[in-house]
Amino acid sequence: MSACEEMTEMTTSFWLRLSLIGNLVITIISFPVLLSALHYINSQQLFHPNTRIQIKVHIFALIVHSTGRFGLHSFDLVNYFSNTGCDALPDFYRCLIVRGLYNFGMALAAMCSTSLVIERSVALFYNSTYEMCGKKFGILLGLLQLLLAFAFLFKLYFDASFTPVPNVTLYYCQTLASGHGSVWTINAPLYVVMVGQCVCRLIFWYLGVLTRRKRSNQKLQSLSTRYTLEQGIRSIKALNMFINANCFVFFFLSFIGTTLHFNSHNMRRPTYFALVEVIHFVPTYGILLSIYAYYSLKKLDTKQKTSLTRSMQVDTSHYLIEFKKQIS
Repeated sequence: MSACEEMTEMTTSFWLRLSLIGNLVITIISFPVLLSALHYINSQQLFHPNTRIQIKVHIFALIVHSTGRFGLHSFDLVNYFSNTGCDALPDFYRCLIVRGLYNFGMALAAMCSTSLVIERSVALFYNSTYEMCGKKFGILLGLLQLLLAFAFLFKLYFDASFTPVPNVTLYYCQTLASGHGSVWTINAPLYVVMVGQCVCRLIFWYLGVLTRRKRSNQKLQSLSTRYTLEQGIRSIKALNMFINANCFVFFFLSFIGTTLHFNSHNMRRPTYFALVEVIHFVPTYGILLSIYAYYSLKKLDTKQKTSLTRSMQVDTSHYLIEFKKQIS
């Protein structure tokens, strides 16, 4: 089959068109949802400022991914419905830009668990002073997310070409297709993400255990320390859902993605590309997480305000005893 005939098969594939249309619709819906989530995080004092910075970086990553995805699927669908054969071959530089946004947003979104685990660990071990910690630490953790994302992309694009490759036909905007690397060019970074997500989940669980232990001794601690621990419990409960979702989605995406890449030679080209877009359900993840988090946080906020008020109630005789100790 010639290159033009293969491209005709791509443009007329029902499953590929269905995959692109479905993902485009979901991507369009994700924009107002993610922007609303960003506004909600900015306007509500739900977490420590440094925690909010990590979440805002994550939402920004999802918006960048959706932007790249919107461009990718829009151009492809217009191309598929208006051209056929070699006339429908995608432009190399257009693919480089939109797929770059697509991959950058997805890589950055996968790094949020790491920065959140570090931020909550520091908040726990420096609980007596962390409430006074400025935003510089949160900004540094946001930059760490960027650094990890660029490290991921460096390996992903290490063997990729940034100019058209002679005698190589680009049928679809895919990273691996633009270079001469093996399937491990994509799979190796994905395996690292899988392991990293599992480690972050275990550490976050242990942080919850340590925070509850420290809170059990809160009567012997200062008011600021108790407040920080109460906020830590609140953050752990709220972020537990976030970490679980982040871990599941990117572990699943990496596991299924590597399996799909290893078996790509056994599939028809349109079927393979259709499945690639289906398994990268990052916009769907962003929509569901934003909606679920909004209602869960509102419910948790009401419960924690009541709990915090009760936990700060101290027997007035305690002050009299302390006063007598000071004057004796």
